[in-house]
Amino acid sequence: MNPVGVSSAEPIAPPHDRAVPALPLAGTALKHALLFEFMRLKGLRSTWAVLAALAALSMLNGALLPMEATEADPGLEGPSPGGIGHLVDSLQFNPIGMQLPLSAWLLMFALGTGPVTTEFSHRTARTAWLTVGTRKLSYTAKLITGAAGALIASAAGLALSVAVGSAALAATGLPQPDWWAACGPLSRYVLVMACLPVLAAGLAACVRSRLLAVLTLTLWPLMLERVFGLLVERIPGTGDVSAWLPFAAARAAMSGHEDPDGFTEALIGSNLSPLTGLTVFCVGTVLVAWCGWQVYRRREAS
Repeated sequence: MNPVGVSSAEPIAPPHDRAVPALPLAGTALKHALLFEFMRLKGLRSTWAVLAALAALSMLNGALLPMEATEADPGLEGPSPGGIGHLVDSLQFNPIGMQLPLSAWLLMFALGTGPVTTEFSHRTARTAWLTVGTRKLSYTAKLITGAAGALIASAAGLALSVAVGSAALAATGLPQPDWWAACGPLSRYVLVMACLPVLAAGLAACVRSRLLAVLTLTLWPLMLERVFGLLVERIPGTGDVSAWLPFAAARAAMSGHEDPDGFTEALIGSNLSPLTGLTVFCVGTVLVAWCGWQVYRRREAS
């Protein structure tokens, strides 16, 4: 006799033959989260507007390279071997004069503050977490996507500037500079640019406001960091704190001046070696990103 409620046409499968649901691997989940963040950035018009603006500025930067080269060396017909610092500063969108590269303002706000703050302001945070799986994966994917996007965009912008600048120098009959000598500072520039969206995302998560994060990242490198350093240095025994502050360290990392004059060193704001400055800036970026995670993981979503 068959058991009650069991049809003879539907035999019971042995336990060892039953299908066991497969658990997603951590790498697969992270890949899914990264793809989600990439598709979200790809679908925003602001992302393409920023990339188009960066491409236009890069081409303009390269086209103006002959003029800047003759201004740097007025007694010569082209850039001299000693003008590598000025060449690097031009290709990096003048981080010494502006206290932060012009390209940083574009990529930092589009790839850094936007992904963290807009999902709360547009009430899509819960949807994003459910799609990705966990808050941790969502936050990690935002940081990785922003860093990778800034690194690729800044490297592509550099390549475009070098290509256009090299062609402009050849068209005007000026000699080519020592491009290889500029590779070290330019590679550190790309790494600093990759850190900036991570720093912006962490700060935006901490202050819970895109506007406040933008204002902070605008005013801090321009003036507040120097004022803060001067105030701290009034405390006995603190030493030269200003040289170890994050954006001063970043400018020291990107600088191509081997022996800068007093005015240039004052604009840089730090006498750290390039590698030390890069390490200080990366450590500060990781610290701000970690603080942002502590706030992000506890934040309530509408």
